[in-house]
This record gives sequence, structure tokens and C-alpha cells, in this order.
Amino acid sequence: ALADLRARALAPLADLRPAVAEKLTDTLRSWLFHHGRREDVAAELFVHPQTVRYRMNQLRDLYGDRLDDPETVLELTIALSA
Repeated sequence: ALADLRARALAPLADLRPAVAEKLTDTLRSWLFHHGRREDVAAELFVHPQTVRYRMNQLRDLYGDRLDDPETVLELTIALSA
């Protein structure tokens, strides 16, 4: 069940190059766990806060308004916590 949830939740990243998908997945995981606090995400990932903003814009392009949907956020949190 977790594998199915993970595949469904991360489907928007499936067509990206593996290196890009990995960076965006790491950023999304950190963003979820830090409740969107860009400075905390940047510190955890050892990147500049501007990089976090850039990556989150990419993720918003892929996910659209779903990143503001509590159900989607819950699914992503569960999928990325394992």
C-alpha cells in the first residue's frame, strides 16, 4: 500500500531526469517536514534559501494547487517519510 501511495503521490516527478527528481523530492520532503520554513529547508539541504524558492516554484509548476490541499500534503508526507 505504501508503494502505491508513494507512486501516486510522486507521479508528477516521474518524467523528470533522475537527478532533478531526486533534488526536488529532497526539497519537497524537507519543505513538508519544516512546514514551509524556507530557511530551515535551506539549512537542512545545505543550499541557499533562493535555491529552495526556485525548487518550490518548480514543484508548484508540477503539482499546482495540490500543494495547498491538506489531503495531498498528508499523502506526500506519508509517502516521503518512509
